[in-house]
Order: sequence, then C-alpha cells, then structure tokens
Amino acid sequence: MNSTNNSTNIGGGGSQGNTQSSSISVSDIVQIPLLSLTIIFSILYIILVLVQRVTRINKLNWYTINLCFASILLSTVMILMSIKRIFDISTNLLPCRLQAFLINTSTCQLMYAHAVVTISRFLGIVHGNKRFFHSKLFLIGCLILGWYIAVAVAIPYLFIDSFACSSRNTFLTYYTLVATLIIPVLTVLLFNIHIFMFVSQSTRRVHAEGGNTGSASHTRDMHLLKTMIITFVIFIAGWVPLFISQIFIGSFTLPTLVDYIFQVLPSISMLCDIIVLIYINQPIRRFLAQIIRKQQQQRAFINHTLTNREKINYQRK
Repeated sequence: MNSTNNSTNIGGGGSQGNTQSSSISVSDIVQIPLLSLTIIFSILYIILVLVQRVTRINKLNWYTINLCFASILLSTVMILMSIKRIFDISTNLLPCRLQAFLINTSTCQLMYAHAVVTISRFLGIVHGNKRFFHSKLFLIGCLILGWYIAVAVAIPYLFIDSFACSSRNTFLTYYTLVATLIIPVLTVLLFNIHIFMFVSQSTRRVHAEGGNTGSASHTRDMHLLKTMIITFVIFIAGWVPLFISQIFIGSFTLPTLVDYIFQVLPSISMLCDIIVLIYINQPIRRFLAQIIRKQQQQRAFINHTLTNREKINYQRK
C-alpha cells in the first residue's frame, strides 16, 4: 500500500517515495486548517469553562478539559510534522523517535482519557455513597493516571524506529493496534456495559419502592458518560481506518481518494469532538447564546441610534 508514510501514520512507516509526494502534500495541506481549528476551539472551550464559576466548580468538566489539552498537544505536533514535510525541513532538531513518541503519547492520552473517565464514573456511580470517589483528590488522581498510561504505552517509540523514521518495525504496528486501540476500546465498552446494567437495576428497584429515580450528581454522571461515549465513538471512527490500513501495508493498494480520506479522518474526528463538547455542555451553550444576544442587542441599539440621528439631520435640513 502506498500510504506507508502519510502524515498521521502511527502503525509504523517506511521511507518516503516519489509516488507519495502528492498524497502527502494534499493530506498535509488539508489537515493543517482542520488541526488549527481544533486548537482554537479547544482553547475556546477551556476558557469558557474557566471563566464561569458554575462550570469551573463542576469537577466533571475537568475531564473534558483534559481531552482538550490532549487534542491541543496532538494537533500541535501533527501541524509541525505537516509543515516539516511540506517545506522539506530537516529533522535534526527533533529526532524521529521523539516525534513518534510525542504523537503516540497524545494519541494514547485521548484514547485512555475516555477509559479513565469511564472507570472513574463507574466507581462514582456504583460506589456513590463513598465520598472519596467524588473528591478532588480522586479527580486529580484519575487525570494523572491517564497521562501516566499514555506515556508508558508510548515509551517503546523512544527505543525502536517507527513511522517517523526511515524504517518500519512490524512489532510496533501490532503493538500500537493493541495498546492504543483495542485495550481502551474494550475498557470503555466493558465498563459502560456494567454502568448501564447497574443503573437499570437501580432504576427498577427505586421504581418498585416508589422512590426518586436519582440525584443531581447521578444525572451529571450519566450526562458526562453519554458525552464521553459520543466523543469516543467519533474519535474511534476517525482513527480506526488508519489503524487498520497500517496492518495491511504491502498487502494491497488503496485508491488515491480513499488514501486521502484516511489521512484526513483523524483530524476531522478531533475537530468534531471539540465541537460536540461545546454543543452538549448546556451552561457553555447558554453562555455563548447570551454573548450572541448581547452583541445583537448592541448592534440593534447602534443602528437605532444612527437612524434617529439621520432623521434629526434630515428634519433640520
């Protein structure tokens, strides 16, 4: 397959050939604005969460802020690598193994951040009577654990040549597929199944007893879970085709259009994830709506004032 050296190749690559120069330039040029928008919207989301007390004190929002930081890191590294390829810049300042490590660390962080959130909400819902699972200490521990796992999973890229270097190691192809894709997907799937089974049983039991179906904390937990599931599905949909294509490098040749789409899908999925985070978060959506309404009212007031002045000037004439 001719996509052994694309801009988001994470399964292990080969040397860049002349037949790939067109594909690389097209995919890189398309990805740069998408990744730039991802960075802009991620920063916007972080600012919107931090400037409002109601969103800032909600511990669950820090999980989504963590996703934004990981998206900013991955987007920044991918933009730098795209610029390097477009302008054929020497990589001496940043060793190829370090480039691969940074990309895989941020990719793993996005994957395992969803897994960590699922596990933390599982503990918070199933053991809701234990205050520790709703504490700031538990939140900080979960966030640190996600980054620790991401760094640990990406460590082999510091010692083995991969897609960012001139050679390709088959071991890293399958290692990346298992460690970066299969394990976090199974983790999210299994824990979500346990959560929804527990919630269903609890709801039936509460209804049978004629009690209230849940607290505000429980509702927020379920809302976060639904949000994370949506973003996780979008992220997986963007990265799975590229992961799978790396497994079959050399077995078949992808059509040029399909190859372009596979290169751009990860960038599209990250941008869609951030847009979804902004749209689904109701306090942020209301805050943005208020800003827009104020701008419209100010514009209408200015236009009304100008119109009155024009009428007065006309009458004076």
